Amino acid sequence: MTEYTIGEAADILRVTTRTLRHWDHIGLLSPGWRTYADHRLYTDEDMDTALQILVYREAGVPLKEIAEILAEPATARQALTRQRDVLTERIGHLHRMVRAVDDLLKEPQPMSIEDRMKLFGDQWKPEYQDEAEERWGDTPEWEQSRAAQARMTDADWVDVKKQQDEFVSLLADAAARGVEPGSAEAEVIVDKHRASIGQFYDVSAAKQVLLARMYVEDERFNATYQGHAAYLLTLVEAQAAAEGVDLGNVAWE
Repeated sequence: MTEYTIGEAADILRVTTRTLRHWDHIGLLSPGWRTYADHRLYTDEDMDTALQILVYREAGVPLKEIAEILAEPATARQALTRQRDVLTERIGHLHRMVRAVDDLLKEPQPMSIEDRMKLFGDQWKPEYQDEAEERWGDTPEWEQSRAAQARMTDADWVDVKKQQDEFVSLLADAAARGVEPGSAEAEVIVDKHRASIGQFYDVSAAKQVLLARMYVEDERFNATYQGHAAYLLTLVEAQAAAEGVDLGNVAWE
């Protein structure tokens, strides 16, 4: 029987040792053996299980559901059918985006409210703009945002939507894989989120924390982030704390 250290297993599976430790921590894949020094040793059977996990993860199945499938293989078909429905909906959404882009390319013109609603769907409605103005209208950030939007072309709006969808997918994938707050990968996610806001106004780590907390309190934002607003907040707060923000006394500055 071949045994692999955690480093060897990670290299073979092309994942990080952090990922394998997380899988062990949540009970998804606990190695069959340990050394006298309590170091993990993975057996051939463990490696086969890991490969199954990777296949399901590549299909977008959340780790929690993967654990259920491994425990009850008979549930695999039902879980994959659900995941296929999710992926089909995503494909349909992308097709609608392509059609929206094609329509915009046919007749270049400033993006109207109707066009913006068509592009962003339920994620953008005129009343949201009114609500934002009521909340932030007296702030410098609101003026910066209005000026930035006034300069944006149709292509810019399409790019914003593309970035948003890519970020939501990135966040969902990180949540499914258990990317830990404060890790290098989490820092990349937080930086991308901050950069997306920075297209419209100056945003600091403290402002990002307050915005992320607002996302958790507002179900509309949570829906936009596919139910991962709370997870995003943990990443943002960990990064902000590392940058010196006092999480117990965060100010909009």
